Amino acid sequence: MRKVMASPLRHRTGVQQSFYVFLFISLACSYNIDLEHPLVFQGPSSSFFGYSVLEHFHDNTRWIIVGAPKANSSYSSSVRSPGAVYKCRVHSNPERRCTEMDLGRGNKPRESCGKTCQGDRDDEWMGVSLARQDRASGKILACAHRWKNVYYDSEHILPHGYCSIIPPTLQGRTIPLIPCYEGPTEKQAFLI
Repeated sequence: MRKVMASPLRHRTGVQQSFYVFLFISLACSYNIDLEHPLVFQGPSSSFFGYSVLEHFHDNTRWIIVGAPKANSSYSSSVRSPGAVYKCRVHSNPERRCTEMDLGRGNKPRESCGKTCQGDRDDEWMGVSLARQDRASGKILACAHRWKNVYYDSEHILPHGYCSIIPPTLQGRTIPLIPCYEGPTEKQAFLI
């Protein structure tokens, strides 16, 4: 009885394996949008360039925004591997060059970000995630999930994460956003 049952089970397992191999190959091939004319951009080695990628369109110019979370930033040279975000122009860029974006964070490894907040930027992984508003001239959000708050300048380290809101022009001042941090608030006394 066992020999009779084993044969259909083996056949079913072989069919399943064939199906999974076909599915895997079709998913891997479907990820590439244009196989005949790909655009290849390169960044610094060992920087995880391309970890996150985002398409951006502003004023009839198409850009590829690329995260490199382990890059050494030229704008933050005293910070150890803070990560970087690059902008790569799609058209009229025959050399396929990408330019690091200045997120306006300065060159300090530690910076005050509130009464109880002392930010630690070493290995923060800026550019690990990118998002864009789904509208014309949408802003871009670039985040560093490993940014840390050294609470009250003590040994208590709170991994809050840090984001920069980048304007649609990809130039000018960025807006800082620390999603998981709320500074101390003063209670207001109401007189009766």
